[in-house]
Amino acid sequence: MDKRDQFIQLLEQDRIIVAPGAYDALSARIIEKAGFDAVYVTGFGVSASLLARPDIGLLTMSELVTCVKNIDSAVSLPVIADAESGFGNAINVMRVVTEFEKAGTVAIHIEDQTVPRKYRSSTGVEVVSIPEQVNKIRAAVEARKDRDFLIIARTEAGGKYGLEEAIKRGNLYAEAGADIVFVHGPQTVQDLKTIAREVKAPNIVNYATMIESGNKPVLSISQLWEMGFKIAIFPTTLLFAAARSMERILEILKKEGTTESSLETLVSFKDFNEILELSQFRKWEEKYLPKR
Repeated sequence: MDKRDQFIQLLEQDRIIVAPGAYDALSARIIEKAGFDAVYVTGFGVSASLLARPDIGLLTMSELVTCVKNIDSAVSLPVIADAESGFGNAINVMRVVTEFEKAGTVAIHIEDQTVPRKYRSSTGVEVVSIPEQVNKIRAAVEARKDRDFLIIARTEAGGKYGLEEAIKRGNLYAEAGADIVFVHGPQTVQDLKTIAREVKAPNIVNYATMIESGNKPVLSISQLWEMGFKIAIFPTTLLFAAARSMERILEILKKEGTTESSLETLVSFKDFNEILELSQFRKWEEKYLPKR
């Protein structure tokens, strides 16, 4: 089944879609082997893994698209991608849609942060005007070739202007043609309930930001579904887990001069080759490469 058809069917099912975040093809493959519905490609994670730099607009469109293409090629799952702020104005957004659609993704989200990014310590990121972002969403919708390639409108307005403004923007972006709305940055359970109730489109939630920042109470995926959310993403979970694991094993190596005491924390060579599907390549080698 085509991945976009697969994703549309998931959206029509009576349950929430869970999409852990991948930052490279290997992490995407591990997500698939774990049995999840979809893969979410995080700009934060790609910037960290590819550049070892924060997610402040340093990543280029071509770098991100290349990573997304590699991820999509590595898995049979639908891939949702972070397309940042569209890397420019509405005309730039049109090219972004073309490139991400060709890369195989089922959906991208475009946020309303300013380009280049502006930040104030008191209010966080700056956002563009509503008319500017509405036109970017309209341009994105017009640029797509496949109607099943979905446009997600993400708003960052809550940090500076409050939740009411963010919800207002989300609904205006949906009216402009966005298929899904992503109100980023809810801080409380009440915020989540308000977003799910008042946004007039399917909703996506970055629930990891609440869990991993220590906000309480922690809700279950089923509770998010009961609230009305359709997609839950966990962009940084694998990235943070990998970074912590690498730090710990390197501390042991530095201190003890060997990793022998911690071998049980490592994936085995055999299991790692299974993730890479080495056995399939061995079969192809046997079938197609000349015998010596």
